[in-house]
Amino acid sequence: MKKISLFAVLMLITVLGAGTASFAACTATTLSAGNGTWGIESYGYDLGSSQLDNILMQVTFASGGTFTGSEWQSLGGSLSSYPSISGTWSMTSPASDCQGTMTVTAGGPSTQPFNFAINNTNKGGTLTQTNTGFTMAGFMVAQGTVTCSNLTFKSKQFSLYSYGWITGLGNTIGSGNVSATGEIKFAATGITFNAVPTVTLDLGGLGNFTVPGNGTSSIGSNCQGSGTLAVPSLGQSFSVDTVIVDGGKEALWIVTNAGDNVSGYFLE
Repeated sequence: MKKISLFAVLMLITVLGAGTASFAACTATTLSAGNGTWGIESYGYDLGSSQLDNILMQVTFASGGTFTGSEWQSLGGSLSSYPSISGTWSMTSPASDCQGTMTVTAGGPSTQPFNFAINNTNKGGTLTQTNTGFTMAGFMVAQGTVTCSNLTFKSKQFSLYSYGWITGLGNTIGSGNVSATGEIKFAATGITFNAVPTVTLDLGGLGNFTVPGNGTSSIGSNCQGSGTLAVPSLGQSFSVDTVIVDGGKEALWIVTNAGDNVSGYFLE
């Protein structure tokens, strides 16, 4: 059976311990402040299907306690897109504790309840899925003020991080587990990038590799996008769907290749 990644376990511990942390004061409308749009990424295990589960969302929170948005789910390496999800949310009392709940009630793969805790800037936080049969944890980041297009990443450099499970790596013990880090820099067009100078991949039982990488990106005005990340020397290429957050300084993404369960993000 595929094991839950260390990242997911650590994120769960973080969320469980969030109640004792010190947060800046939140209000009942913290999530709906500004344009109310947030990106959400979660990773873990669906015990009912015995499969790894990756989730990426872009949701817009309304002050009345509802939200709408989009969701991508890779369950056991099978990707499904849900373009019109909706649900409810609220801050727990007192709202100044900066914790709350949100539930996808319609349009998604199932009813998905989450508990969340907001950080001291009120622009990000952590969350965990709370229904029986799921061990899922992740994070959420406000979109902030940004005009999204292919030029959003023009000439910018980001640190890259990814984690998960990929297929086609043979039967060596530990094969399939993957994590990656590195620096990437976008061209002046904003639609291609190269590693600066390399990315590092940990392919579990196959070992660690520090190699060149490159990719492409396409971003729509709704701050959703798609792209590729290729490592030619290893014969690996990943297609991704992305959500732009933090005023264009971060992107959350999910790999869409069949059979792969990989999520990640990059930070300016």
